[in-house]
Formats: sequence, structure tokens, C-alpha cells
Amino acid sequence: MEQNLQNRPGMNERSGLFILIALMGLGLMAGGGVSFFVWRLMTGQQMAEMQHAMSDPLFVSEVRVVQTILTLFMFLIPGLLTAYILNKKPFQFLGFGNHLTWRTLGLGMGIMITTILLAGSLATLNEMIPVSAKLEIYFKGLEDSYMKQVAVMSQIKTIPDLLITLLVMAAAPAVFEEVFFRGGFQNMMHRSTGNLWVSVVVTSILFSAIHFSFYGFLARTALGLVLGLLYAYSKNLWIPILAHFINNAIAVVQVYILRIQGKSIEAAMEDKYPIWWGAIAIVIIVFLFKIYRKGISKHQQAI
Repeated sequence: MEQNLQNRPGMNERSGLFILIALMGLGLMAGGGVSFFVWRLMTGQQMAEMQHAMSDPLFVSEVRVVQTILTLFMFLIPGLLTAYILNKKPFQFLGFGNHLTWRTLGLGMGIMITTILLAGSLATLNEMIPVSAKLEIYFKGLEDSYMKQVAVMSQIKTIPDLLITLLVMAAAPAVFEEVFFRGGFQNMMHRSTGNLWVSVVVTSILFSAIHFSFYGFLARTALGLVLGLLYAYSKNLWIPILAHFINNAIAVVQVYILRIQGKSIEAAMEDKYPIWWGAIAIVIIVFLFKIYRKGISKHQQAI
């Protein structure tokens, strides 16, 4: 199927990478402007008031809207635009048009669930990395800010609240980020360098770094590696999108259960596991990936 993918005249994947990054920067600025405009329409507040209100549970609906707008402009729109500028079949180029089997999809979800255990072990390992007192204060400040944002967006008390939160905090990030990072950045880096592992590793590090979390860096890098390999072996973007959604949705449902039990959100975010769990998880992930790749190979030969 990939033989039919033709770039537009004068365009190649290397130039596509530069376009993608440039559009992300423009998207950040445009998304920030649109987010503030929408916030002011919804609340009547100025920018200084907005920064304080973003951590106020009273503005949960407004926070959800502006966060979705910002990620839309930063990730989805740049990814789609770059694919359209670069290739004559942008959706197929990103990986939306390739064939998929239920077995492959199920294996991908099994790999992702196992990766959650690995991520918890890496979170434990991450906390063991020594840093200076000044850096520790800075990194914990970033974590506190992140937790406040999550706490606001996770005001889940009813089933409709749960469905909205799943849409905003699980489905939207999964689609937006996978279009940008796997369908866009990794895909173009792989095509331009010919090196699968370089493209997967670099994209995973970028994916983790852009979340601005030192204590979650190793866990998110591992998540990025798994999502990247799910995409690279299958050439189907729906698999990492659904895997990403499953990862996010498990956290959202966990928050919902704790909320209705009257427990704090911090309990839901306490996802650290013993390091030896990670070693077992790696063995299982490698085993499942072997079956995953074999199944994809058989399916491709059959079509």
C-alpha cells in the first residue's frame, strides 16, 4: 500500500519535519490566543484572572474547553496540515487507511496494559535519581502545578461527568498527540532516516519531554516507545490511538471511582510499583510484540 503514497512535487519527509515543528510553534501561539478569547467569552475574565482560575474547580468546564482547544492547535492541526502539504494522500500517509485485524488490535491493547505496570516501576526508579535541592524544588513545583490542573479537570461526580472527562482527558489527547507524534514526527523521521529505532526513541523522548514532568519522564518515555513500536510495525495509527486512549481512560475511571468513594485524587495518581514488576513487564511486552509482529506479517501476506 505504501508504494501508492506519493509526496507532492518538491516535498520530502525531511522538509515535512521542519514544517511540522514550525506549525506546532504557530499552533501554540494561535491556540493560546483562541483559548484566551474563548475563556473571556465564557467567564468575562482577563488573562491575569485566567491564570489563577485555571486551578479553581468552579471553572472545570471552562478549563476543559480551553485545554482541548490548545492541544487541538498544538498537535492535531499541525499534524493534519503537514500531512496534507507533504503528501497527496494525507490520511493514508498518517496511517488511517491501513488494514487492521481484531487480533492485532487486542494484542496491542494487551501490550499497553502491561506497559502501565512497566511505567509504574519506572516512576519508582525515576524518583531514585539524585538531583540537587534546587532542582528538586523546581521539579516538585512542576508536579504540583500539573496535579492542580488534573484535579480541576477531574471533577467527576456523575456518569455524564465521566463521559465528558473521558472525551476531554482520554480520547482527545490520544487522537491529537498520536497524529502529531506517531503519524507525523516519528513517521517522517523514519521515512527520512530509514532508521526505525532512531525515529521511535527520538519521538518518545520528545513526547515525554513536552509534558514537562521530571518524575514522569521515564514512564512517559516507555509509553512513547511502546506506542511508537505499535505504530511502526503495523503502519496503522488507530492502534496507538486506542492504546493511548486505554492508558488515559484507566486513569480517568480510577479517579472517578475514588471520587465517589470520597478519596483524594492523589491516591489515583499514586501509580508507582516495585522495580521488579517492571522486569516482568518487559519480558511479557517483548513476548507479546513477537506475536504482534508475526500476526501483522501473516495479515499483510494474506492481502
